[in-house]
Formats: sequence, C-alpha cells, structure tokens
Amino acid sequence: MNRARPGGSSSAGARGTEPPEPPEPARRAFTLVELLVVTAIIALLAALLFPALARVEEKAKVTRVHAELYGVGLALEMYAMGSEGLLPPVRVNCNSDLSTHWCEFPVELANQGYLPHGDRPGRAVNMEDVFNPGHTYKYAAPGPELLNGSPAGNYALWVPEDFPNCASTNGRYFSDPKDSPVRWVIWSLGPRPGSPETLDACAPLAARSWHRHTGGGGVVERFATREGTQFKTP
Repeated sequence: MNRARPGGSSSAGARGTEPPEPPEPARRAFTLVELLVVTAIIALLAALLFPALARVEEKAKVTRVHAELYGVGLALEMYAMGSEGLLPPVRVNCNSDLSTHWCEFPVELANQGYLPHGDRPGRAVNMEDVFNPGHTYKYAAPGPELLNGSPAGNYALWVPEDFPNCASTNGRYFSDPKDSPVRWVIWSLGPRPGSPETLDACAPLAARSWHRHTGGGGVVERFATREGTQFKTP
C-alpha cells in the first residue's frame, strides 16, 4: 500500500490543482486635467489643419471653374458657327428681383442644346457659379444688349490697351464687335464675390481684378480675342 509523503501531495492531486489567477490591475480613469489637455491638443491640431484644408478646397473649386468655363467657351464658338458668326446678346437686369443676375449665361446656348436648361429666375441656363450659389457664371461680349428682356443698344465692355496681357490701367470701352479686340469673356465672381478686386470698375478684363492667390478676391475667367484665341486667368 502506497502512502503519500508527509507534507506532500499525490501526483493526481498536483495535476488537478491550478494556480490562482493574478488579480486584475485597478483601472485608472482620466482626470479632468488630462481630459482638458487632450481637448486642447485636438483643438490646436484642428486650428492648424482647417486653413490648409480650406486652401485645398478653394484650389479645387478654381480648377473646376476653369474646366467648366473652357467647355462654355467651346459652346459659344459652336453657337457662333451656326449663327453666321454672331454671339448671343448680353442680358442686364435692373429689376429688384433679378438685379443680381446681371450678365447671366445666355439662354440661347441652352435652346441650342449646348448647355443644360434651368428653371429658376435668372438661371435660364443651369450653370451655377460654384463661388456664387444661386447664380450662373457671367457672360459679356461687345454687341447687342437686352435690358430687362428688351433691346437696349449694344453692351460696352472695358478693354485694357495692352490686351490680352491686361496689366495696363488704361483702356477704353468697346461696343462694336467689329472693332473690339475681345470676342467674349466668361467669368466666375471668384472665392470672395464681394471683394474689391471682384467689384473693380474695370473687371473682368483688368488684371488687378483677377484671382491670383488662395484666400484673396478677384474673378476667375476665360476670354477670347477677336481671332478666336482663348486665354484664361493665371
């Protein structure tokens, strides 16, 4: 008969006994001071990142404007080819409900299928200025003008004397397409529609009215010479 050794245990008992699990460490909660520090760091990082993201978004919109205006420029030339070289009239509104829709895109481009139709006042063409929601891009050309829908002579467009460089502050108005060095101009009011650059009296063909840097004002445009060569703002 086998006997267990004093103070010992049988091998079967040893195999069936498991060591006790170590106690879980006590979980330590964040203190109010630590939470405030983390919140302050997140706010600081956000303050540093948001301006950079805004600049990227603005550049993306400017790129989109240039692409859309390029397509509209082609539409204008195709329209003229089918209209004996004539361009659509410029529309100017002074009525209180449409006064902000001056130089809206001509509905003729939509009627001929070159641009999509719109169904809102001041937006007969559904080409919204990404920087001026609720309004189309702008269009102007020396030639026939419609004031509140009625013929009103010719539209006069200011052109700098060094066109197409457009850096000169000297220039004059052209209303006859046969004399004007500019065929047409289409533009967006730019990232700051109410900026002094955008609202310059000689905009959109004066270089000082152009959008040149992120965060600044000025128009984003495309224009063509009388010979049909197209340019865009830098």
